[in-house]
Amino acid sequence: MKNENLIHVRLEYEEAVESKKNVLSSEMNLIRIMRIIKEYHSLRLNELKLKSSLYRKLKEIKKDIKSLQLILPKLELPQILKKEQPEIKEPEKEIIPKEKKYDTSLESELKEIQEKLKALQR
Repeated sequence: MKNENLIHVRLEYEEAVESKKNVLSSEMNLIRIMRIIKEYHSLRLNELKLKSSLYRKLKEIKKDIKSLQLILPKLELPQILKKEQPEIKEPEKEIIPKEKKYDTSLESELKEIQEKLKALQR
């Protein structure tokens, strides 16, 4: 670094404040994105655990059904009854979203950046 030529750029006060605001808002946006990504990862992990559990339970149920089919006698229905069986539809269940959990360190950083922005606007 001794032999390098250094160049200095002078900024007006308003330009410096505006660039500082831009940098702080960029940091704030990045922190928000990080928070969303962390939340996504935790939700995705939870989803995979639930799917795995569901698949295991379905395998158990399938195994139980096969064993029941082997044990129980087969029933033969008359032709008249086979045609008249109506289809039964089950009502759909509503999905209730869980409360969001936020990372406290990200929240504190976000508040600090917002305070710095407010101080620069004065």
